Amino acid sequence: MPVGSDPILVVDDDATCCAAMAAALRDAGYPVETVSDPLVAARRLAERSYRLLVSDVCMPEIEGIALVAWLRRARPDLPALLTAAFPDPSTRARARALGVPLLPKPFKVEALVGAVERLLSPRAAEA
Repeated sequence: MPVGSDPILVVDDDATCCAAMAAALRDAGYPVETVSDPLVAARRLAERSYRLLVSDVCMPEIEGIALVAWLRRARPDLPALLTAAFPDPSTRARARALGVPLLPKPFKVEALVGAVERLLSPRAAEA
C-alpha cells in the first residue's frame, strides 16, 4: 500500500505508454509525475525528491540505462525500474549490472504495480 508523499517519476518518450503507466500507478494510490524527455527527467531528479524512477530503456538523447547509471551516482538510495520493448540479452545484463529490475513491454498493469510495490517495500529499502 502506498505511503509517503514523494511522487514516482515515470519517464517514457512514448506519450501513450507514459500516460498508461502513470494511470496504473495513480489507480494503485501512488502520486506520479511524468516526463517524456530524459534530459528533463535528469534535471528533475537532481532538483526534487522522488520515491522511485520508472524509465523506458530506449529513448532519444539519453537511454534509460544511462539515466539510471547517472542516478546511481547522484542518488544511490533512490530505487529504479526499467521498462523495455523486446529487451535483448545485452540490455538485460546492463540492467542487472546496475541492480535494477527490467520489466519487458508489453506488461500487465498488475506486473507494473507489483514491481513498484516490491521496490518500495520496507524489505527492499533495507537491502
